[in-house]
Amino acid sequence: MDETTARKLLSEIDEPTQPALQELQETAIDSVETVLSDAGFPIREEVCRRLSYTYYYDWETDDPDIVLLVQDPGNLHERHLSELRPHNPLAGECSPREQIGVYREFGKSWLTGRNADFTERFFETLASHGLISLPNGWHHYVASGDFYRDFYLGDVVKYRVDGFGTAAERASYQSLLERELRALDPELVITFGGNAWPALRRSTTPVPVVDTNADPDSIMSIHGTLHQISKPIDAHVLPLAHMSGQVWWRFPPDEYISRLSEALEVFERR
Repeated sequence: MDETTARKLLSEIDEPTQPALQELQETAIDSVETVLSDAGFPIREEVCRRLSYTYYYDWETDDPDIVLLVQDPGNLHERHLSELRPHNPLAGECSPREQIGVYREFGKSWLTGRNADFTERFFETLASHGLISLPNGWHHYVASGDFYRDFYLGDVVKYRVDGFGTAAERASYQSLLERELRALDPELVITFGGNAWPALRRSTTPVPVVDTNADPDSIMSIHGTLHQISKPIDAHVLPLAHMSGQVWWRFPPDEYISRLSEALEVFERR
């Protein structure tokens, strides 16, 4: 993705013109204000707006071939506030890359914190199939931010809102995600959870590349079944169950990783 496109996408997330997205952001801002207020943080308009959404792509360092797609960034919680630097670059005038740096810290914490068990096995599995390199181990790969060079971390819905429904997902796809995919032109899109997969599926019509009886409406069934899309780009899509603990340990992890590995073997042969 070139700098002009990336900056334009960030600007349109920051100040959406689509009514459905404006409503999402307004709801997210109200939630952020409550969290900041309860934590004793000063309420600043520009901070609340910028904390209401996420965007992780740095055009000066990143050139990813794989998209990691989740439904949304989740609500802001007080634990996230400890990840903001003492001199918060979201306050007052700040460069777009300084904004993105904060979001990237959120992403790294998300992967190395509560989801560390998943993250370790996920990236080590991708490394075993030659998709990435982990010379200093998985934790350094994530904590250093190196993984952003290989992966585009993105959300179907960019705003910190729960329960937004399919209309908002469609608006988010049509206004933002479709353009992101065109600009990135990735080889592989990995979706996580029972919401990101159907949101993408409604707009791209993925077709399985192997014979399968898996139910595409059930993420637990379709997990690990490689697909292909032709619009808006030619790419493979791999639906996976969510990495959160209530799914990861229920799957269970060995089966989760086994089916991921089998799908990557299919991907390597194509």
